[in-house]
Amino acid sequence: MDKKEFTISEVIDSIGISSHTWVVFVLLAFAMIFDGYDFMIINSTNLFVAHTFWPDNPNPGALMGSLTTWGLLGMVLGGAVGGIISDRIGRKKTLVIAVIFYGLFTLPQAFANDIVFFAVFRLIAGFGVGSCIPVVTTVFSESMPSKQRGVFVTFGMAFMVVGWVLAGLIANPICNTPTPIVPGLCNEVTYALADGGTATMYANWRLCYLIGALPVLYGIVLVFCMHETPHWYANSGNKEMACKRLSQIEQATRHTTHEYDPNLLIVPPKPEKVGPTVLFSSKFVVATAAIWTAYFIGQFCVYGMNAWLPAWFTDIGYSASDAVTLQTLNNVGAILSNISVGFVSDKVGRKRTLGFSWLFCIVAIVVCSLFVAPNSFVLCVGLMLLFGFALNFAITAVQPMMPEAYPTAIRNTGVSWCQAFARFGGSASSIVLGGIAGMALFQTAAGTTNWSMVVLVLIVPFVLGFVCCVLFARETVNKTMDQLAAEEAKLGNSETDGGARFWLMIVVALVLAVLCIVCPLAIPNWSSLPAALPLMAVGILLPFVYFFVFAGAQLARDKGKQRRA
Repeated sequence: MDKKEFTISEVIDSIGISSHTWVVFVLLAFAMIFDGYDFMIINSTNLFVAHTFWPDNPNPGALMGSLTTWGLLGMVLGGAVGGIISDRIGRKKTLVIAVIFYGLFTLPQAFANDIVFFAVFRLIAGFGVGSCIPVVTTVFSESMPSKQRGVFVTFGMAFMVVGWVLAGLIANPICNTPTPIVPGLCNEVTYALADGGTATMYANWRLCYLIGALPVLYGIVLVFCMHETPHWYANSGNKEMACKRLSQIEQATRHTTHEYDPNLLIVPPKPEKVGPTVLFSSKFVVATAAIWTAYFIGQFCVYGMNAWLPAWFTDIGYSASDAVTLQTLNNVGAILSNISVGFVSDKVGRKRTLGFSWLFCIVAIVVCSLFVAPNSFVLCVGLMLLFGFALNFAITAVQPMMPEAYPTAIRNTGVSWCQAFARFGGSASSIVLGGIAGMALFQTAAGTTNWSMVVLVLIVPFVLGFVCCVLFARETVNKTMDQLAAEEAKLGNSETDGGARFWLMIVVALVLAVLCIVCPLAIPNWSSLPAALPLMAVGILLPFVYFFVFAGAQLARDKGKQRRA
């Protein structure tokens, strides 16, 4: 046994890519595939679900957008609570609970006969989906060597998008089957068309939600195959188990019996305080601003457009089947970007990759707006691959930065609260874009939505993303978790002064929810009101004003300290 002090990061880096690495990779990959399917299945079936719940309304608009919103709101709550739970009871327990939870509560959605029943269980299932994603990100960051950390974190997100693609591939043939696949469950529906006529279909979409219950079985697999991370053991005061896990990892790779002395294990000091208020303290508010603004924008654009891509293509003349196919190809482009962004981020750097991604998105948005057209299916295939690649390159470029922003004691709290807040953007976007689509400004002469104009609205958040990246993001590539914690400690900022800023952020989030979610759903003909667009703009932009004020001031103070030092 060596008599030299060591850290967990040093041991994991010295072992490198190992059989342990690939076991963790496969286990988390399947968790994310199921997670992605259970989230995206609503966007792949929403046209058919809307016909079932609103058969007399040929253009449900924001109501159809709300189908996506319920799951995202559940993800907000799940992410916020799940992160705190994970930092307290462990990564493994939280992941197992989350996977079983979202599978179990997806099942009742197959039997829904009204929107209230469906929305309640979408919300509850979303709680598990939202808890799963940040735990996966955190486990990857705590289990992988520093030089490959970005690749594995972004690959995790790639597998979530694999789940999105599977949702489209499974939903398309099922929903478009002209006969009931499961008689008695798949009821006949007669719905109104925009031209005043009617059509008939069978609610085969219900079968897609039966499939969404499979994660219950996978959760049992995780119980027996998943292990806790050494970082969590050490930070929880259990150095013996942390060293035992390190020995097991080395044994699986080098086939040696090396033992690590718990008394020589160096564990970075815990923050003076834990919980979400610490994220807004002087010590972490700039890092919080960098990842919260970036991920908020990514969620707004990716989830908002995924909800409305089928409507975009059906409105310009494509069949429902072709529309879902194009949406699925958009997600194929997302997989390609998720695979590549980690390599770029580890090679070029986190900040440069993120900044480039926003500029790339602006170009992709303009190109798609100009060239998406009816009767050009092959061209639209290429444009959707570009669209999915660009948007998901941007959102995934944020992923490696999340766990690197905070120490182990609050890492999953930080990751999960970032993702939870960002899902307010995703929750609002499907409704906001649906509301915008119904405004006179975005209508064609024929009375249909000019989606090419709607997507150009996304240029505004992409510009904001670039500005926030330049101001707040810091470079973390190739640095161990311990080095990052030491760099933050050098500034000597307080960890306990974030309470007031935290509660003000809660108020900002509530204003966003009221203006961009509650009002469009609760106020009749919201889109036609002159104040609708300005109020929704206020709701979306208010978080950026918040971070420009508080994080900007703290950034100025930090730079002053560095100059004086």
